[in-house]
Amino acid sequence: MAQKLLQQLRDVGSKLESPPASKDALVKLLKQAANCLSEIDQSPLPSMLDSMRPCLNAIAKQELLKHQDREVKVLVATCICEITRITAPEAPYSDDVLRDIFHLIVSTFSGLGDINSSSFGRRVVILETLARYRSCVVMLDLECNDLIYEMFSTFFSVVSDDHPQNVLTSMQTIMVLILDESEDIQDNLLSTILSALGRKRNDYSMAARRLAMNVIEHCAGKLEPCIMQFLVSSLSGDNSYLNKSLDHHEVIYDIYQCAPQILTGITPYITGELLTDKLDVRLKAVQLLGDLFSLPGVSISESFQPLFSEFLKRLTDRVVEVRIAVIEHLKHCLISNPSRPEAPQIIKALSDRLLDYDENVRKEVVSAVYDVACHALKVIPAEIARLVAERLRDKSLSVKRYTMERLADLYKLNCIKSSESLIDIEDFEWIPGKMLRCLYDKDFRSETIELILCGSLFPSEFSIKDKVKHWVTIFSRFDKVEVKALEQVLLQKHRLQQEMQKYLSLRLALQEDAPDLQKRISGSFRIMSRLFSDPAKAEESFLILNQLKDVNIWKILTSLLDPSTSFCQAWSYRDELLKILGERHPLYDFMGMLSIKCSYLFFNKEYVKEILSEAAAQQSVGNTKLLSSCMNLLTVISSFSPLLLAGCEEDLVCLLKEDNEIIKEGITHVLARAGGIIREQLALTSSSVDLLLERLCLEGTRKQAKYSVQALAAITKDDGLKSLSVLYKRLVDMLEEKTHLPAILQSLGCIAQTALPVFETREDEIVGFIRSKILESSDPKGDGASTQKTEWGERSELCLLKIFGIKTLVKSYLPAKDAHLRPGIEKLVEILKNILLFGDISNNLESSAADKAHLKLSSAKAVLRLSRHWDHKIPVDVFYMTLRMPQDIHPQSRKLFLNKVHQYIKERLLDAKYACSFLLNINDYHTPEYEECKQNLLEVVQVCQQLKVRQLSMQCEMNMLVAYPEYILAYLVHALAHHPSCPNIEECMDVQAFEPTYWRLHLFLSTLLHGDEGRQSGGVSNWKKESFTAIVSILHSIKSSEDVVDGAKSKTSHAICDLGLAIAKRLAQDQTDISVISAVPLPHTLYKLVEKNKDVSSVDADEQSWLGGESAIAHFEALIIENKEMIDSGAAKDDMVLEGSDKDGDEVPLGEMMKILKSQGPKKKKTIKKNTSPFDIKKMEHEVDVLGVVREINLDNLERAQNTETGTKDPEYFGSGQTSKINNNEKLTVAGKRKRDKTTIEVVVPTPKRKRSVSVQRSHSAKGQKGSREITSSQSIEMDEKTHISLEQKLFTDKGLTESTDSDLLASCLPTVKSSSSRNGKKDADGLLAEKVVSNDQKKSSSPLDSNKKSSQPKSLLGSIKKRKVRSIAGLGKCSSHSDELSDSELVGSRIKVWWPLDKQFYEGVVQSYDPGKKKHVILYDDGDVEVLHLAKEKWELMSNGCMPKKRPKSKHTSPHEELSPEKTGDKSNQADSKQKKNSMKKSSSSKIKRKSTPRKRKVNNRKRVSESNVNADMSDMDSRGDSDLSSVRPPSGSDVDDANSGLKGKNMQC
Repeated sequence: MAQKLLQQLRDVGSKLESPPASKDALVKLLKQAANCLSEIDQSPLPSMLDSMRPCLNAIAKQELLKHQDREVKVLVATCICEITRITAPEAPYSDDVLRDIFHLIVSTFSGLGDINSSSFGRRVVILETLARYRSCVVMLDLECNDLIYEMFSTFFSVVSDDHPQNVLTSMQTIMVLILDESEDIQDNLLSTILSALGRKRNDYSMAARRLAMNVIEHCAGKLEPCIMQFLVSSLSGDNSYLNKSLDHHEVIYDIYQCAPQILTGITPYITGELLTDKLDVRLKAVQLLGDLFSLPGVSISESFQPLFSEFLKRLTDRVVEVRIAVIEHLKHCLISNPSRPEAPQIIKALSDRLLDYDENVRKEVVSAVYDVACHALKVIPAEIARLVAERLRDKSLSVKRYTMERLADLYKLNCIKSSESLIDIEDFEWIPGKMLRCLYDKDFRSETIELILCGSLFPSEFSIKDKVKHWVTIFSRFDKVEVKALEQVLLQKHRLQQEMQKYLSLRLALQEDAPDLQKRISGSFRIMSRLFSDPAKAEESFLILNQLKDVNIWKILTSLLDPSTSFCQAWSYRDELLKILGERHPLYDFMGMLSIKCSYLFFNKEYVKEILSEAAAQQSVGNTKLLSSCMNLLTVISSFSPLLLAGCEEDLVCLLKEDNEIIKEGITHVLARAGGIIREQLALTSSSVDLLLERLCLEGTRKQAKYSVQALAAITKDDGLKSLSVLYKRLVDMLEEKTHLPAILQSLGCIAQTALPVFETREDEIVGFIRSKILESSDPKGDGASTQKTEWGERSELCLLKIFGIKTLVKSYLPAKDAHLRPGIEKLVEILKNILLFGDISNNLESSAADKAHLKLSSAKAVLRLSRHWDHKIPVDVFYMTLRMPQDIHPQSRKLFLNKVHQYIKERLLDAKYACSFLLNINDYHTPEYEECKQNLLEVVQVCQQLKVRQLSMQCEMNMLVAYPEYILAYLVHALAHHPSCPNIEECMDVQAFEPTYWRLHLFLSTLLHGDEGRQSGGVSNWKKESFTAIVSILHSIKSSEDVVDGAKSKTSHAICDLGLAIAKRLAQDQTDISVISAVPLPHTLYKLVEKNKDVSSVDADEQSWLGGESAIAHFEALIIENKEMIDSGAAKDDMVLEGSDKDGDEVPLGEMMKILKSQGPKKKKTIKKNTSPFDIKKMEHEVDVLGVVREINLDNLERAQNTETGTKDPEYFGSGQTSKINNNEKLTVAGKRKRDKTTIEVVVPTPKRKRSVSVQRSHSAKGQKGSREITSSQSIEMDEKTHISLEQKLFTDKGLTESTDSDLLASCLPTVKSSSSRNGKKDADGLLAEKVVSNDQKKSSSPLDSNKKSSQPKSLLGSIKKRKVRSIAGLGKCSSHSDELSDSELVGSRIKVWWPLDKQFYEGVVQSYDPGKKKHVILYDDGDVEVLHLAKEKWELMSNGCMPKKRPKSKHTSPHEELSPEKTGDKSNQADSKQKKNSMKKSSSSKIKRKSTPRKRKVNNRKRVSESNVNADMSDMDSRGDSDLSSVRPPSGSDVDDANSGLKGKNMQC
């Protein structure tokens, strides 16, 4: 065999020495040679090599190596590969020949793309041989770089998914070998490899992309430097490297999957792209990272964790498009791998964007969260799903509707999963309740909610039994609001069904000559149209419907109204109806809604039967929660659709026989509601229902007894008179046995309500028994141990029995009919009065404090119930004792009573005057009780407003002021005057004793005038004007009346009215016109009109009580500022959160930011206590408190209101201080340093004068705190440049300057633009504080200034803070006066010194002028401050050298433009010496004060501080300025906005 092979090789070799000219012959020879060579093993014997030599040499001839035929080339290459295999590892040819050989081999690879070619197998063999025997490495030794590049390019161009795995592996092996053995990676090779990467390359196949990724993965160490160089160059914007236009983002995407370690060094560059200002670059970076993190099965590498954190921060990007892109990628990230470690972090970040200011972002978050939840229900925590569901209350209608749709989808998926037992059935059972709550949202139509609950909530394949199981679970999760919403839906359905039945009956009876029927039909249309969201459109649709002649439509409507129609039939009828009409019919949408509302698609008879079956099933397993839910749901259905219980009578009776208390209570309740409808069917049952119900009345629980009595009355034709008479006799006879007394007393009370004639037959026996045997009983033990019980839960059995007795007596006076005809109510009221007074029916009875508290509460609630029908019989003292229940020592008693008052008023079962009890529960400002009271009052006012509108529309000619919520004020004033905490106004002059009165009155008036807007001043809408007029009218009417209960309290009531008038005028500053007030009829039981004050207008001339004076109001208003709950620890914690975030360079998520801002609102301000040291006071004054500025501004607004009320002009704020030059490079030092972000901001400030008190009718002054928080704007700019401003400062400064927000807190923090310099802490006649007043025109411009003009830019919050003096009541007593020495007019020009109480020293100044009309002097202090004082009420002394008036020259007026010019102001402050300033001050003061004394009405909020630079400005120019201190704010430059945006990405976003 070997010899034969040797001979064949020799023959073939000899023939190839002279290749035949014919292609076929040549091909035949080459095939023979290839076959022979393939049979030779590697490293053969020398004899074999000798035989091969002719063939080996012939194959290497140029004419064969460079043959043009493709088949010949493949055969030659095949032979060479075999020779190479055989001779390995020795090279069979010279280098030159080898080069030609490799050219030939590489050229054959181009044919690999055609897998159907006959030569494909030989090409694969060549490829495998090259890879297996590493022959390709020789190409590196031969420096065939171009050939290697060509081979790589060929591989990427021909590779495909159709290739067998050995081809792909061989290509990869060859490329990896060459790269590993290469000393340097050629650029063209790298470019070729990277070119195959990317998802968007159309010129390369997916197989080429995978090949490139596999090569990079195996050669990562070798390729990393080159790839890094390319990526860094591309990310840096330099695309010259590789001279190839490659998408570096796509390269990164693929490398991240195969060799993520290569990308470690480029994370800073990607971070740079995320933070760049170029939107397109930022979007591409977001797209890249989003795709990387969303890769399925690929975890986020450790080196990319910082990038992931920065990627999450793009959720707060200032561009909406970026935020939406990030949300979309995070959704895919969670869907691709729900169990990834970063899932909680991602979900938390997404939930923070639920409050984004852009509705598209909020909508995208809802979509993302619910898409993830639908993909994997367990991924989204329940609290996050609930949080997203709150977008049902979003301000955007589109977000609301989208959230509703997604919630329905989520719940439907939950039902499917629960049916497959994959999740807990109760995970998402709260969703329907959330949907039902939307019924109270005006943006949602009830028919929309009903359609979703009927058709979209459950999967279509669900059976009625499956739906009932879910409904039972859903109902068990409902709260009171959701149950009420469900009842509202069913009530509307019931009304529409009834009215629709009437209409169909009328339509059948309608004749052409019956106009009365047509009117009744029109009336029916009006009634039904009110049950739709758009009544006018609905009525029009009903009119069109009435014209339809198609009989099928009316048959379908009749079938839909039939309670026997099944669920499937109802849906089929509805679809058929809509199909008849067609989508283009004008009634298509209307009939879709009508068919839902008037049909039994929500609940039908099938539901009722399944609920009864479910109840039996739950009883058998002992699930009391779901059993109770079944009964409650059945009760609701029976209340509004009693016809659905027809046919279930036997089931009801069977359940009633069960020995289960929950079922007994539930079934009796159902019979009480639906007994009248199923009366006849119940009579046909095998069991006697009457006996079962009577037994429950005698031996059941109180609820069972109550419902059983009602059921007996419902199921009998004579309203239960016969059956109740028999029962009544047995009940009365059993009283003496004292067994089952709770149930018996309940039954007796219910009989009195249901069948009063029956009750009256033996009423005396019952009343006597309750009084003598129950109410007058004491502890039977007699050991006194029970009397020591003080805890609320330690109520005795006897106390409980007494409460039941009281309830029975009360019910006897609240019958269903003719309650007002019942005699003897006075005896019951006397019993209740004694219990309210003593805690028992008699003071001689001994009982525990706990029992007394319970009995008092029971009596107070009894008064509430009786007041609906017997209010005219309830004495004033009983009324007040009831109102004072919130002052009980037991918090449980207070809460229960107030909840009952709130419930009764909302249900319109109680007069709104009892809302006074809410106010008697508060004693301080912004306590939990205060906030709860405020919320309750808001709801009460809303109920009263609705009632008022209804009554005004019905009785417009009557004086309906009694129906106004303001009429509660008549009762409140009287209750406050008679309250034990309110002293007699004639005996007590201590203003602090009236603080509780002020809190209560202020809260009520602010609720009336401002609603939920809080204590704000400003414009008042029309309804506020009406409210203000009503308040003033009521208060003036009270002042014209006398107290009927106690005449000695009349003046106290009048003083409270004065206080109320003062509060109302400050709360509604625009409504000072009270010319339209009218007399109001007051409650005759409280007030009687005094004849001499019959004319209401004459009250204005009466002397005002000191309680409504300026000093008292100043004291009260200062308390509002001082008593806010700014808890120091909480504020410090918030600061730490903000500062820490700023320090680390991280941004606070919006959710956290909102929590911080909200938490700062109700926190209490730091107050200076009496034992505070002077050093602590000074330190507190030097601290920069942003929220303090808000309170200062609010206080300033209050004081302006005082000036408006008293007619006092606003004194201008004159600043004082010494202007000094400060170099830009000069370090500023602060007395009392404050650290922020480990950076100390130091400013030189003097020790300021402390705040001084303000006496009666004394104007507010800026004196006392100048310098403490005022620095030059140039200093502010310098500090911004040299120090890091904390996040908290930037938040309140940048946000407040760049945009207007809905937050009152941020809006009120806007600083005013001014320039001031530090000065010494002493008063100096030479020192004037230069401050600018910027006009509205100037503040709009924001041209950049040089270093000498920087003082006009408000860069720091410190430079914009004004300090106000806290008003004190110290001025109530008149201070010393010197009117006996000089007359008021003679004091002009004199030098005096005025006492400042908080500073405890005098300050000197000159009397500038005197206004004889107002009896006020203008004082110019030595430091430049100006005050307008009533010297008769101040403590002052005449200086010994100050008696002679001095004449001052008139000053030259400067134009407003010159005055406000930054250049001139700067020059003046930098060049004028102190003497010139002093003279300028003296010159300008006279003209300034002269203008101040001119009578003119000044705008309330136009109150500015005036500096030396503008002291000569025209007052008319000052008066024409903006209405607020905020008007002087100038918007920052564009760079400031950019800085703010870059530092606080997304912090200004809000929902």
